[in-house]
Amino acid sequence: MKMKKLALVAITLATALAVTGCTGGTGGTSGEVKLSFFQSKAESVGVVNDLIKKFEASHPGIKVVQDNAPEPATALQSRLAKNAIPDLVAVNISNYYDVVKDKILNDLSATEAYKSVGDKAALAYVQKAGQTKEVLAVPWSTNAQVVLYNQSMFDSMGLKAPTTWSQMLDMSAQIKSAGETPFFFTWKDSWTAMMLFNSIGGNLQPTNFWDQLKSGKNSFSKDPGYQESAKKLLELKRFGQADPFGKGYNDGNAAFANGESVMYVQGIWAIPEIQATNPKIKVGAFVMPATENASKTKILGGPDSIIGVSKTSAHKKEAVEFLNFLMSKESQQTYTDNQHLFSVRSDVTPADPILLPLKQGWIDQGRVSGYPNGMFAAGSNLNALCQQYLQGTQKPAAFLESVDADWKQHGVK
Repeated sequence: MKMKKLALVAITLATALAVTGCTGGTGGTSGEVKLSFFQSKAESVGVVNDLIKKFEASHPGIKVVQDNAPEPATALQSRLAKNAIPDLVAVNISNYYDVVKDKILNDLSATEAYKSVGDKAALAYVQKAGQTKEVLAVPWSTNAQVVLYNQSMFDSMGLKAPTTWSQMLDMSAQIKSAGETPFFFTWKDSWTAMMLFNSIGGNLQPTNFWDQLKSGKNSFSKDPGYQESAKKLLELKRFGQADPFGKGYNDGNAAFANGESVMYVQGIWAIPEIQATNPKIKVGAFVMPATENASKTKILGGPDSIIGVSKTSAHKKEAVEFLNFLMSKESQQTYTDNQHLFSVRSDVTPADPILLPLKQGWIDQGRVSGYPNGMFAAGSNLNALCQQYLQGTQKPAAFLESVDADWKQHGVK
């Protein structure tokens, strides 16, 4: 699930409605089928347009109109309220539950798109996030949270990627003793504080935690894994820079790129911006080890975007054809390489050498844990709760009780 706030700039909703009509795609003047493709990622507009051109070249009777609005969740709900349902919908996984509740999506279990997905953890995450056993969407791509590190600084200090929590803390102490900053934290943006909660809690929670939570048999405040996670959040805070609440995501990318810290807890989506800031930097990545048992460590990951087809579309056949095209091996390679994401296909490997070992050694092996925040609906206050806790004015038990209260109100049930 990609968590950075998207700076969305694209066509307006009014323009999209004028182009596509009020019920998705319509027929062109010469019998041409028009498909409306609503997709929420501004940074994907260019590569999606390229893919659309390739699709249209091999499907001369179909025209696809990409609809990317400034506030995607609000724009989509506005369209649905007006019965202006797109033929295809691609949204962030955090918005999927709201779309499922609108009951607009068609079952995709018989499609080639669904059958092409080799990442079973991503499929399971989509179903859990949507709280449905039906296949109403397929994951388009996945991302992951990792610890990025400066390879040159690691080499100069003789460091290797840690595989246990204690190794990581010992290494951080060594870095600090050498006069360097181990981690650069960016908690001015509250969602980055939540990321640390994800990285640790996602590894320490029981496998069936969400089922226990929904049944009332467990809670964040009662679970030993989350009790341990809350303490470890504060342990890691000791190895950050002096002003973690004064810096945001963009500051962190620039600081890490310029060598102001040795490590940086962030998503793989930050890598292109870091490399653009400093083309000479050598970036490595390791999975955060939250325990003392390396064999139990899992990469924190999940769907970046999911795609569904409207069940009211007048052109479901053509919409599924386009979906199958987007999920084909060639299209997946093009899209995920452009976006620096992971393909959900087992036969597509990342061109980026930083991502390759993460895909082959973790994701393809099923060593994945889903994002805990993905089980909270859009109105959740989890980000701010994590930010407040890291300020050090709250006891671990009180923090976890506040997370319990937030989940009771905003949890995906």
